[in-house]
Amino acid sequence: MPLRTETTVEYYFDSAYLYYCKAHDCLRIGNNDGDSVLCNGVTQDRVNDFISNYISYVLDNDDLKDQFEQSLKLVKEEVDE
Repeated sequence: MPLRTETTVEYYFDSAYLYYCKAHDCLRIGNNDGDSVLCNGVTQDRVNDFISNYISYVLDNDDLKDQFEQSLKLVKEEVDE
């Protein structure tokens, strides 16, 4: 089995903003409308999981988490029809 490296890169932002592009499956984290980090291959499902976990763990609001997840199910049902 070949060895594999793992890397963590830390960036510090003065005034961070987040932007998600559904068409390109990418998340951009920018700083003061200048430098940015582009993360490709971030699917909408992963973003939804992040939001759901954020609501649950950071906001500590399981009712809101349930409402969010229910709204995702409704949207999926509408798309599937």
